[in-house]
Parts: sequence; C-alpha cells; structure tokens
Amino acid sequence: MEQQPNFKDKKSSISGDYIRHSKAGYETYKKVVSSDSPEKPFDPETQITPDLTAEGRELALREAEKYFEHLDPQKDNLFFTSSNEARAIETADIYRQVAHTKGFEVIKPEHSRSSYAENISDGEIRVLETLSLNSENLVMDFIFNPKAGRKAINWEMVNEETKKKFDQAAAIVESNDQGNFGANFIKHSQKVKELLPETSSALDLYQTSFKNMLRLLRWAEKKSTQLGNQEKNIKILAFGHENALVYPIKELFDEEGLSNCEVINFSSTDGNVKGIFREKERSL
Repeated sequence: MEQQPNFKDKKSSISGDYIRHSKAGYETYKKVVSSDSPEKPFDPETQITPDLTAEGRELALREAEKYFEHLDPQKDNLFFTSSNEARAIETADIYRQVAHTKGFEVIKPEHSRSSYAENISDGEIRVLETLSLNSENLVMDFIFNPKAGRKAINWEMVNEETKKKFDQAAAIVESNDQGNFGANFIKHSQKVKELLPETSSALDLYQTSFKNMLRLLRWAEKKSTQLGNQEKNIKILAFGHENALVYPIKELFDEEGLSNCEVINFSSTDGNVKGIFREKERSL
C-alpha cells in the first residue's frame, strides 16, 4: 500500500474473502479456439472486453450490495485483488464502485500489474498471478466442458497429437458427464492427469494456487502485525475462478461447486487460517 493508516491503540484485524467472478460470455476463449491458432496460450493483454454479460453485471451489482451490508466503512478498509482475466477484473470493479458509494476507503496498490485493471479501476485493483489461470492451451481446457460446450473449437487447425489427447481425455469426462466445467473438473481431473501428466488436476491446484493464497494471507497478517495496531481492519477481496477452489470445497467443506459471486471467508490469527463457506467453518 502507498499510505499507511494512522496507528491507534485500537486492535485491528486482517481477513480475506474469495469471490468467484460473475456470469460471463468467455468471448476471448471462443475467439482463440475458433481461430486459425486455437492452441495458443491465453494472453491477458489481448482480451475481448467487457466479458461479463448484462445478467452478470446485474448479478455482481446485487451481490455487492448484499456483501457490503456486513462491513462498516468506519471500521474496514478494503484492498481489491483479481485474476488477470477480464471477467474477474470486471466483477472486482463493480464491487469496488459499490464500495466507494458506501463510503469505504479503498487502498490503492503501487501497481495494478494489468493495463485493463489500471484503466477501468483507476489503478485500485491489484492483479495477482496466484489468482490467475494462465492457460497454455485453451483447447485442452475445453476437455471438462460438456460436449455441447466444445462447438467453438476449430478442429481443422488443431494438430493431430492434440486431437488424440483431447479425444482420450474427453472420453473420460463423457463417461460420467456432471453437466458443467467445475463438477467435471473435480470428478475427472485426476484421471485425466493420469492419462495426460502435463495437465493440472483439482488436487494440483489445491496444492499450488489455493495454498499460495493461504500463504499470502498469512504474510499479510504478519506484515500488519509488524506495522502495529492500525486505525481500521483491512479486508482483502480476491476475485477469481472456481478451478483452485473445487477441491477444498469438496474435501474440506463437504460441499459442491462455487457459484458466480459466491464468497468464501478467510481469516488468519497467528498464522492459523480458518475458512467459512456456506456456514461451515474449517481450519485450513
């Protein structure tokens, strides 16, 4: 942060909430996989924007209004972070705008690390690699989509080796299709990884991305402690995707899926992180 709040004797706290992006059109994905180079990696600087649908913008606005009912601008300062994908940045920006209308102070990062985030949020959203997907081959990501969701792929321009791998992996998913990406990912990604070791499973993302998020929260708590008792609590809002969350949601919370704009609450006390999801609290 660029400016530190004035220190007071009052005890403050730091916590973080993970919020899945709102409903989106995934237009960048569709453009890439239907192009003459469908296997090229995702490029955060060449996205089709905006990506949230009209319904997605309305949902984010409604959920933001509900979310801030539980916070107090006199007690809580906010720090916005996001994946590098447009749908997450746009969702974060809607929450950010609502926060300003309610009088919250938004802590501005030194760098946004994203030209899109910088432009639409006046630099008040910090893009984090930990929250980002950064697909190396968007065609292969479509493995976990229901069969009808793969129609955009320009198969004539996909190389034969990729087609072979895709068909083998897709057969695993189609043998017990769960109806959506997230459910298929948690159900089948480990078996797909056994077939294609270069892919990432739900467990892999739990061990890497999810645990990195927890480490960042612990680090933020440590830095806050070093600064001393501050005037207000700090709430970190992290906007991202369901991919890294489906495993802990199922295995730790015994729940299924993460809906658009649904929230998981995190708090860290002396390095011990707790999560709350659908009214269930777990030590992480």
